[in-house]
Amino acid sequence: MGLPRRRQLLLLLLLATTCVPASQGLQCMQCESNQNCMVKECAPGQDLCRTTVLREWQDNDELEVVTRGCAHSEKTNRTMSYRMGSMIISLTETVCATNLCNRPRPGARGRTFSWGRYLECASCTSLDQSCERGREQSLQCRSPAEHCIEVVTLQNTGRSLKDEDYTRGCGSLPGCPGIAGFHSNQTFHFLKCCNSSHCNGGPVLDLQSFKPNGFQCYSCEGNNTLGCSYEETPLINCRGPMNQCLEATGLDVLGNRSYTVRGCATASWCQGSHMADSFLQNHLNVSVSCCEGSGCNRPTGGAPRPGPAHLGLIVSLFLTFRLWGVLLWT
Repeated sequence: MGLPRRRQLLLLLLLATTCVPASQGLQCMQCESNQNCMVKECAPGQDLCRTTVLREWQDNDELEVVTRGCAHSEKTNRTMSYRMGSMIISLTETVCATNLCNRPRPGARGRTFSWGRYLECASCTSLDQSCERGREQSLQCRSPAEHCIEVVTLQNTGRSLKDEDYTRGCGSLPGCPGIAGFHSNQTFHFLKCCNSSHCNGGPVLDLQSFKPNGFQCYSCEGNNTLGCSYEETPLINCRGPMNQCLEATGLDVLGNRSYTVRGCATASWCQGSHMADSFLQNHLNVSVSCCEGSGCNRPTGGAPRPGPAHLGLIVSLFLTFRLWGVLLWT
């Protein structure tokens, strides 16, 4: 091959590499209910594409809403269903890891609700106040992989209808079977999964349902100047099975600043999936660490003082549209 020919090929290669934009991240379809779907390049740390399906059944009527987008790398496939009055609500999320793997399939429709019978569970939700009023119904799980579940999110240690969320029903969620929980001095998250009939029934849980376990951890939510400053990071008494001290950090993509959460947790809650799902949904480079021993999550560089915390608000865990990102944890 002569020199001019070689130079011509090099020039064509240079033009090709400069004119075609390079894609650094995973590409996923993003759309609401299959409308106006578009290709989106995911942010760093969002290494999965998700498809989230909400279905509602009441009598012979069925409604389906499908959303698609990017998801953080800790996301897993999951399902949940529960009753709200005479309505059955089902939430399903699947993830995949190749470009545009969540694109809609022409002519395809979501799987219809299966009427196979497996585990039977108690079901209620705070959306209609049935859990708080003890008005449990029975719900047949539709898959052998589903457990009876109870999910609790309290934004303060007292009872306030606008700050609490109880849901019971069937599901296949991270941490099942077993229990997983976290609390600060104002926030309580708890997940219970069990495998016997109506094992998720009984009085609804709150933080006061658990006795102090003798451990203490530092508690805060925010950044070093607001919410997690030394003056706003008290020691709190841990309760029930939450006997490890947790510290989770991430980069707030909206405010472009670091974000920290500290509190008491079960060992199972220290998995990155629970942390990203519950209160670091819009954060990148999430780092989670847990330790054993009172006060072991103490902030470095200063001496926090014990006392009541000033901030403890955490974005709600699962269950309803907003809790799944669109449906179940974005």
